[in-house]
Amino acid sequence: MSFLQSLGKIFGTDSEGVSDFGWQAITSEESLSEVIMASNQKTQVIYKHSTRCATSFFALKDLQSLSAEIKEKAEFYMVDVISQRGLSSKIGGELGVSHESPQLIILKDGEVFWHGSHNRVTAKSIEESM
Repeated sequence: MSFLQSLGKIFGTDSEGVSDFGWQAITSEESLSEVIMASNQKTQVIYKHSTRCATSFFALKDLQSLSAEIKEKAEFYMVDVISQRGLSSKIGGELGVSHESPQLIILKDGEVFWHGSHNRVTAKSIEESM
């Protein structure tokens, strides 16, 4: 078993708690376009998550702590950068944001309003952007 696989066993690769939060999936370039268009009406948050990364694990745990009030102000999407590598790269290219993970991208009015990676991926970052 590789070191990364061992970390996966420790930190979990099953996205535990993800559905409880209400993350939606971006599954295609078409759905990415829909998310970008929807940001003209409501803030859209894209979280790029790696199931093989401890930093992503802790970032996701922190994001899960967002208040109900903040959750109502935006729609939240998650992309698994391991299983959807091509789509993850497309997001970066389409939005003009270099790919990193974990990564948080906040869209408003069809444009990237804020983005950050690694230790900047926090619930506080989202709250301050609302």
